[in-house]
Amino acid sequence: MAKWGEGDSRWLVQERDDGANVNGWHWQERNMMGWGKDRMSELLTAITFELPGSEGAARVVEITKFEGDASVNIRKGNKKFAVFDLSVTCAWEGECVDAEGKETTAKGEIKLTDFASMNDEDEYVYKVTSSDGDKAAKERLKQKIEAAVAPAFAPRLATFAEELADLSLIHPRRCPRRGQVTSHDTPHHSTTTHPP
Repeated sequence: MAKWGEGDSRWLVQERDDGANVNGWHWQERNMMGWGKDRMSELLTAITFELPGSEGAARVVEITKFEGDASVNIRKGNKKFAVFDLSVTCAWEGECVDAEGKETTAKGEIKLTDFASMNDEDEYVYKVTSSDGDKAAKERLKQKIEAAVAPAFAPRLATFAEELADLSLIHPRRCPRRGQVTSHDTPHHSTTTHPP
């Protein structure tokens, strides 16, 4: 055991000329917004909202806005965790059959806010709007989406949160850079902390 005041080199933290963050000892934050937008697009554009009786459907066609923060944080080399606080806007399009049997179309947006790592599912906020198309079609499809959006989005948002958390288990030098990770090559439950 080193004695107080003797300056035992085993207990001294020395500055490095190369500025290297050895073993990730200091706080590191990896921006995951690029990965996040790509993955969120994959997850949400698979969603369809069906009207009863095969009278029509609406679907998420693209992510138009992906704002906020998503990151993997590493502290003192072995304390790793994911943090996110996001606002996501999706465009939807749909069609339905009117009383005369004619197909009409509509489109609009779904805005998700308060999607954050510190929030529970019931704290996420959804706002559905309709912008273009037949008036009746807009109203029917908007009502359908409003009623179904939370249960439709919830499992996919949970997948996003789980996969981002899994990325925090990867050694910081192996943590993917913007746009390099998909669901197919994301390592799961890796606890390796040694340098490659």
